[in-house]
Amino acid sequence: MWSCLAGFIEPGESLEEAVRRETWEETGIEVGEVVYHSSQPWPVGPNSMPCQLMVGFYAYAKSLELNVDKEELEDAEWHSREDVKKALAYAEYRKAQQTAASKVEQMCKGVEKGQNFSADFNVESGELATMFIPGPFAIAHHLISSWVYQDAGDNVAARLKQPSGSTSNL
Repeated sequence: MWSCLAGFIEPGESLEEAVRRETWEETGIEVGEVVYHSSQPWPVGPNSMPCQLMVGFYAYAKSLELNVDKEELEDAEWHSREDVKKALAYAEYRKAQQTAASKVEQMCKGVEKGQNFSADFNVESGELATMFIPGPFAIAHHLISSWVYQDAGDNVAARLKQPSGSTSNL
């Protein structure tokens, strides 16, 4: 599954500083401008934490070379808008999203002590697209979709337009 980078804010750190630090720690990418996109409550946290607030940002890379910290991430790749758009439209992706959304709904209704749904979060049926993206229940889906369709809203729309001759990757 491909998603957005994520992490937790450290004491005394601003949201923007956390985005820069997490991006650097996980991928070795230095980030310049950080732009707020949206937020989302997440009702089920790790180790039975009651709730978290997910905050989504766009960040602009100063370099493109990835240096993945395998302690933090399994892998990281750059993907073109066109490839991500295809993944979002793939028929099997829709079925996979329904399965994942159903499991998230189960988690939101209450996880019994010691029960772990994360290992059971993959779809068992059929062949998946080469790229599987979190569904509309996750802020990552909305960040990725906004980037793909370049409809991030008035607050960041102008910043998402690339100067002529440049490439934009996720």
